[in-house]
Amino acid sequence: MDIYVDEIKYEENTLKCHAEADISEMTGASRMIVDSDNMSFIYLLDDGDAFQRLHFVKETWSMLKDYKDSEIVVNGEVGLTDFWEEMDYLLENIVDNNNYGKEFETAVREQFGL
Repeated sequence: MDIYVDEIKYEENTLKCHAEADISEMTGASRMIVDSDNMSFIYLLDDGDAFQRLHFVKETWSMLKDYKDSEIVVNGEVGLTDFWEEMDYLLENIVDNNNYGKEFETAVREQFGL
């Protein structure tokens, strides 16, 4: 299942994300991937049976950059463990890597100042 973060607010040293899905029974899987065609960083959530994909689309990237290393909580209940470690790993791998596509790499470089 694809779940999209549609709002992010920074409050109390936390990035509080909202998604239009019931994720109350899910936990953070401590893994991230990308969907370079759709300009999205994806954090994997575990529902006990399978991974669900939580998308951070390009419009959310500025908040991720501005509040890097803050705790991230979705719908007030699910913490995204190891998010920043995974994000840093992806950012390092995207730069100068044609496997992600030129458009995605360029967008990441511009948004994250790489």
